[in-house]
Amino acid sequence: MNKNELNKLISLLAQQGLLLTSGRKAVISVLAQAKKPLSAAEIMESALIKKEKINRATVYRSLSFLESKGVLELLRLSGDERLYHLNLEHHHHLVCTLCHKIEVIHFCNQLNTQEDEIKKSTGFTVKKHVLEFYGLCRECSQN
Repeated sequence: MNKNELNKLISLLAQQGLLLTSGRKAVISVLAQAKKPLSAAEIMESALIKKEKINRATVYRSLSFLESKGVLELLRLSGDERLYHLNLEHHHHLVCTLCHKIEVIHFCNQLNTQEDEIKKSTGFTVKKHVLEFYGLCRECSQN
């Protein structure tokens, strides 16, 4: 994401009524420029490299706030590893349990059909779903 797109995203979030402190903007900026989901430690390290003044507590508070507002999405990997990325469009993930490569996949049309079937058969209205597939990527499964 380039600087212009980042500024548009921050403006859009502010228009939606989100209070964007300098710490929250720094977290968004780091994640917007990341090529993969990042841990809190990686976000802090990247912010320091970019000369952003942000401390550990601010990073964790910002991550919690932005996740609660749907701006960020949390991926839980093996153990306690948590990775964050911007949630700009609904998608799902393929997570390699060996090399930890994460790939984005889109197939919500099929899931929407499933949600309709769930409502018909149970009366349950799905408001949100989260789906990750864990296994071996192409490279790891060939080794």
